[in-house]
Amino acid sequence: MSTKLAVTKPDSGRPTPNQPTFEDLQLLAEVSQLLLLTDLEGVVERVIELAAKAVGASAVSLFLTEGSHIDWNHLRTMRGLVGEQAVKVVSTVMDKGFAGWVHAHKKGDYIEDTQTDTRWVIFEDDKTNVRSALCVPFILDGEVVAVVTLLHEEPYHFNEFHLRLVTIVANQAASAIRNAQLFYNVQSHERQLNAMVQAISDALIVVDHEHRIVLVNEAAKLLLDPQQVQFRGRALAEYAEHDSVFTEVIGHFDVPPSNFEVRSERMQKDYQVTITDWQNNAGQEHGHVIVIHDITMMRDLGRFKDEMLRVASHDLRSPLALIAGYADMIDIDLEDPSSPIREHVSIIKTSVERMGTLIDDVLRVERVRTTPLELHEQIDLAGLTKVVMVNMRLVAAAKAHKLSLKSELEGIPRIKADPVLVRQAMENLIANAVKYTPTGGQITVETSYDAERFYFSVTDNGIGIEETHLPYVFESFYRVESMNNADQPRGSGLGLSLVYNVIARHHGEIWVTSKIGEGSTFGFWLPLIALEDA
Repeated sequence: MSTKLAVTKPDSGRPTPNQPTFEDLQLLAEVSQLLLLTDLEGVVERVIELAAKAVGASAVSLFLTEGSHIDWNHLRTMRGLVGEQAVKVVSTVMDKGFAGWVHAHKKGDYIEDTQTDTRWVIFEDDKTNVRSALCVPFILDGEVVAVVTLLHEEPYHFNEFHLRLVTIVANQAASAIRNAQLFYNVQSHERQLNAMVQAISDALIVVDHEHRIVLVNEAAKLLLDPQQVQFRGRALAEYAEHDSVFTEVIGHFDVPPSNFEVRSERMQKDYQVTITDWQNNAGQEHGHVIVIHDITMMRDLGRFKDEMLRVASHDLRSPLALIAGYADMIDIDLEDPSSPIREHVSIIKTSVERMGTLIDDVLRVERVRTTPLELHEQIDLAGLTKVVMVNMRLVAAAKAHKLSLKSELEGIPRIKADPVLVRQAMENLIANAVKYTPTGGQITVETSYDAERFYFSVTDNGIGIEETHLPYVFESFYRVESMNNADQPRGSGLGLSLVYNVIARHHGEIWVTSKIGEGSTFGFWLPLIALEDA
């Protein structure tokens, strides 16, 4: 062979077999049984055992490959190599040695004498006495899935018949190894998926088309029945009597994807439930995936907030009125008009008024956010815009602002909306521009529309907002830090939040752009298509 050095083969006196014996045929029959195995470890071990038996090898190594990479998890060697030593030897052999040559050429071969063949790599610390070797690739669909190397301590042990026999074994075993690899990968992915499912804090339940449980995680087991061990195959309806949550879930199976809230009186918890469909690639199996998210804390906070708003709307108004009343009485009783006490009383009265306004703003925002929206009027947006401009002219004039309108609303259709809320949103944006624009500034209102949307925007040449603050300006009580000094106007931080909630309730969107020292533009759009009741 061209890859071997010229050597002289001694006469061993042993005949070279060239016909299969009964033992060879029995060997091939045993190899065919590998197709029945799905255990990758077992297949690898059995292949090594049969290959060594076929040619009388004294040592065998076998490793699986994924493309050009070695599967280190399934490296098998009978040379006593472990750990870093095995990695070093196999990596070198695959790069420069006999097994690498076989893998690259995708064909088997044998070395008559390792001391005279340049393909054999000799390691200084290798105590194994190897004089002959045979190496065969396991090829399936044109790809090498494994490589087996058989060793012997005597030279010229292997011959052409051995090569043909082991090649036949490799051809049969390749399918068995690939099948076992696929099964191993499926098992590995299933274990990974199961680990992820169990790590999810939300309750997750998968059911088939008959609503029988296919998969549950630990969180779901607590909700279904913490005393039960076996859930797979049981009908979800069995748990409906145990907890009303599952009655609601079953009732939503006919309209997935579905998202709804439900309360478990048994657990005294509130849940957000999401149901989606699933089916396999062939479409032969299908069912539903149920995710149950605990929102009890969020709902408790909501109930606490509602209670605090009730306190604010009722219990705080009385002491504020009392404070304001006593302040008026003190003011009346003061005989000296120049008394410094009058200034203190004035501050008290101003603070009381501000607190009352703040309470009104909080309640107004909450009503907009939670009260059912009655979209019962057909709004003339062009006419509404003119009303807003008339209402806000005096506010702008108080600071000598020039308030102008650029309108392109001719022929705009009417839309179903709440005219009071939309008007408040428009006026709040203009009032916000007036507040943060120095005296004598320019405020421009622009309106337009296209086939789907109505657009409204307010542009000023005021102080502007830093870019880092823009994502938060529509949050309740958020005020830009640069506005908190004595030279800037003070506000509750609720005006823009009110606008945001109004537009969101009408299925629109609000935006803002701004540049420090040059001004800001606040705007929103509303859909012109018919809106469903929120």
